[in-house]
This record gives sequence, structure tokens and C-alpha cells, in this order.
Amino acid sequence: MELRQLKYFLKAKELLNFTEAAKHLYITQSTLSQQIKQLEEELGQPLFDRIGKRISLTEAGERFAVYARKSLGAALDGELMLKDLNELKTGVLKIGLTWGLKSLVLTSLKEFTAAYPNVKIEITFGTTNELIDALNYQLIDFALTFFEGEHQENLSYQPLLTSEMALIVSTDSSLSNRKGISFAEIASLKLALPVKGFSTRNFLDRQFEMHNISANIAVEVNHTSTVIDLVRVNAFKTILTFATVHGETNICAIPITDCDMSREAVIITLKESYQKRSVKLFVDLLLTEDKQPYKQL
Repeated sequence: MELRQLKYFLKAKELLNFTEAAKHLYITQSTLSQQIKQLEEELGQPLFDRIGKRISLTEAGERFAVYARKSLGAALDGELMLKDLNELKTGVLKIGLTWGLKSLVLTSLKEFTAAYPNVKIEITFGTTNELIDALNYQLIDFALTFFEGEHQENLSYQPLLTSEMALIVSTDSSLSNRKGISFAEIASLKLALPVKGFSTRNFLDRQFEMHNISANIAVEVNHTSTVIDLVRVNAFKTILTFATVHGETNICAIPITDCDMSREAVIITLKESYQKRSVKLFVDLLLTEDKQPYKQL
């Protein structure tokens, strides 16, 4: 059963004349008769009594018309909804975000919601692995995270920003006036770091091992904002990217001078999945935004 057959049937019911109905539908009478005949055969019931050139609805036709009208109406509503989605008059944009990049989306969120106020935005925070899992299960539309691992074949990775890691200290720290620090010096400092499983922690553990450094990790926290709070009150130091601490107050970022500590932020999407227009527009906002402010505190 096809929607056009329902449309043809309802027009014939309205006019009770195949010739007139065909004219209104801009098809031939033979096409109209053939389509209605196929519909009747599929239903196993005649929808019209045909007496010469005159037609009238059967009881089956009267009853079927109620459901045909509902089905056609639902299809038209669906078409309008899709048009609204294309014009961003409705819909939901689901963003997966690592906490370390939250400041990077604020301007884009402001611009997007101003331009498309009827699109609801849902933001899910998680670790890189959690966000990739959510993406694979299509619980989010795209993920924004730091990533240095192997690329999955079913995912697309679009570079967004490269940000250096730095030693983060309180403005009250005796180190706050330093213009740089070596990675070896950091080994003697009491650090507060994200727990294992966070991409930042995994990256740092690889760096510690590569440079043969036994870091003094005094506190492990499963929320990056708490790590920054501990640094702000001058209880500990930490190592985070400039992008992560962008906009934070009462802290200083000291560049690590003797090794490459850059990290790449990427936008991850499903390769074979249909990309909603809202996703494309939001990603464009992210890509065109000036990234320089996120490369300094």
C-alpha cells in the first residue's frame, strides 16, 4: 500500500467521479483506476461500486476512508516536521563533551541558540571512551574531546584545536612568576590529577613513563573542575591544557619547556550516519571560531 494510492482513493471518494478526480490529481483516468484497483486487491475488498460511469462508496470504502485520511495526514505531518528540521524550527542537537573543552563551546552555543531558538540542545559530559560508546549507540550526534588513540574505522575524526599542556598553579604559589618549567622539575611537586581512565590522565601517564619520571600524585579526582579548585586554593599543582583552564581565575599556567606536551581536540562523528543540519551548522561555528584565546590562560 502506497501513500499515493491513499491520496488517489480519497480524491475519488470526494468527487465520486474517476474522470474529475484524475484531472485534479494531474494523472490519467486509466492510471487512477489502475491504482485504486491495486489497492482494492491488496485490501481484498471493493472500495467503490461501479455502475456505468457512476461510482459510489461501498461500506468497506466508507470505513477504510477514516484510516486512509489518518494515514495520509500523519505522513503529511511527518513531511512538515522534516521540513521544520531542515529549517531548524524544531529538533534536538545532542552534544557529547569532555569537561576539558567546555569553554570551547560556549560562544558557539550562544550564537547557535540565538539563531535557532527552537532547537533543543542536550549536552552529555563524559570521558573520551564514554563519549565514543555513546556515539556508537547513537545517543549523541557528535563528540568533542581530546584524542590521541587509534581511529575506529566507523568514525570520522575532524581536528579542531591543538592546545599545549602546562603546569597549573595558584596565583598565591611561589611558582606563579615562573616563565617556564622543565618536566623533570614537576616530579618533585605534589600533584592533583584526574583519575585513570580520563584521556588527560592517560596522556600524562604515557609522558611520565616516556621521560622516566615518578610523579608525586597526591590526589586523584574524577572531576576536572575539582582538580582546578584544589589548585586555586594552593593545595596542589596540576597539569592541564590551556584550553581546559581558559577563563579560570586565580590560577597561572606555566609552560613546560623541555618536551612536546601538545594535545589535539577533535570532533568525532559516525561515518555512515546521516548528519543533521543542526550538527553541520554547529560544527561550522566551532571550526570558524578564533582558537587563539584558548591557547593561553
